[in-house]
Amino acid sequence: MFTDIEGSTRLASGLGAEPYRIVLHRHRALIREVLRTHQGTEIETEGDSFFVVFADAADAAGAAVEIQAALRRAPWPDLGLERGPIRPRVRVGLHTGEAWPSAGGYATPEVHRTARICAAAHGDQILGSAQFASAACLGPQRLERLGYFELRGLPGTTELVQLTAPDLPAEFPPPPIRPLRHNLPADLKPPVERPGEHRELDRAFAGHRLVTVTGLDGCGKTTLVRAWARGRVPLHPDGVWYCRPGDDLGASLLEAIGKRPDQLRHPIETAVDHLRGREALLVLDDVDRSHAWAVEKLLRECHRLNVLAAGIRPLELPGEAKRALQLPPVEVAAAMLAGFCEERGAAWSAADCRALAAAVEGFVPALRPLADVTAFSSPAAALRRLREHPVATLDSAGGFQAAVDEAVGLISGPAQAVLLELAARGGGATVDEVLDLCRQRDGSLEALVELVDVALVVIERPTMEQALYRVPRPLRWLLCGPGAESRQLPVSLARRLVNAVKAETGLVKSR
Repeated sequence: MFTDIEGSTRLASGLGAEPYRIVLHRHRALIREVLRTHQGTEIETEGDSFFVVFADAADAAGAAVEIQAALRRAPWPDLGLERGPIRPRVRVGLHTGEAWPSAGGYATPEVHRTARICAAAHGDQILGSAQFASAACLGPQRLERLGYFELRGLPGTTELVQLTAPDLPAEFPPPPIRPLRHNLPADLKPPVERPGEHRELDRAFAGHRLVTVTGLDGCGKTTLVRAWARGRVPLHPDGVWYCRPGDDLGASLLEAIGKRPDQLRHPIETAVDHLRGREALLVLDDVDRSHAWAVEKLLRECHRLNVLAAGIRPLELPGEAKRALQLPPVEVAAAMLAGFCEERGAAWSAADCRALAAAVEGFVPALRPLADVTAFSSPAAALRRLREHPVATLDSAGGFQAAVDEAVGLISGPAQAVLLELAARGGGATVDEVLDLCRQRDGSLEALVELVDVALVVIERPTMEQALYRVPRPLRWLLCGPGAESRQLPVSLARRLVNAVKAETGLVKSR
């Protein structure tokens, strides 16, 4: 515990030496009386401040509340200054951590953290770390969570709580230090605005706590979820936290929120404890179904938590809202293509790139390889090459086919069969037509849903009554060849498909 008098220098200057000495000594006597009752050990007293240690965090919490109550009910003299009773307003900071005795004191970074917590408090206020609140077993009725803050000179962040009691004031200004409301990485350049997708996410979160954005690698999922999440920071009092789960979602999440793992517990259990009761948004990038159990645990035990996940496939959890990243409008795609060209040193405008973006229907995995060609020539020259040799233009470095290989390798056999059939239909197919195409296959509707989830098939709605399911043009070029504009799907398609597709040639039907 650290305590000190708020504005002590100003108080001493205003009162004068002797009146201030009387106030200071009365304040010390009251605090020491409380410390004797609560087994607090006074380590150091300097000026108006106390440094005290306790064997038990609950004793420290009780002492802090009693110190403030004793200071408020004590009869303070007016000292003949005609200002009424002069009561010093004391701030208290509490923290729990490992400490090592050293020359009659303690040598540990946690001592400095406690002093910084005290400095962040206002007069009459008790601030503690969430770590202290947990050690003292303080329930929600005894504290108010204030959020994460950066304490001067200390690495990481500290979550601060305010201790409450019936006889103490509860309303204070925010701590006079910088709160950390998010850890979203800064963009190296402004992202292209995608208002349509942002509105879709707004609608999804209006009725769901878990929303998954899916699509091929390189289709812009990361940029989209980060940009949307930045706009949500003011709406989540306990912050917006971004992480890539990797092999262990719990460990990655603890690192994102600046918390240490507990060696005796699974990291996800520790993360749940920190996030329970918090009104926060988690942005989980590059998730897969191996993370589903941990996400479900977070949502079940942290009732005010929202999760925005991005991955190639949805998590398939109860209550999940899925949003496959569809083809962007041509204006958005043109701006993205112009940005990719600029990264390569070619200052083409969105207007210059509009025809190129339209030619590939804004299919984002095709925009980056197209930018490689455009940067070394011009949009007009790249468009001519694209029309003459579409597959060679897009896949000159092999990256486009590699991305499709990976995506197709993740889908089921029935979904691969539906993909083959739809690739041969340039105009797309209705649900009834898909069922007819694959009537020999069980679960064809599930296969269609799977393809939409990974954005290998897009949905078009020319009328409200009839949706069309269609393979994007660049993907059709790769699967069927650039001249496959008829409905004839060649038997050799299975051999020309990416390596991951293992479809029986007998399933490839002439329509």
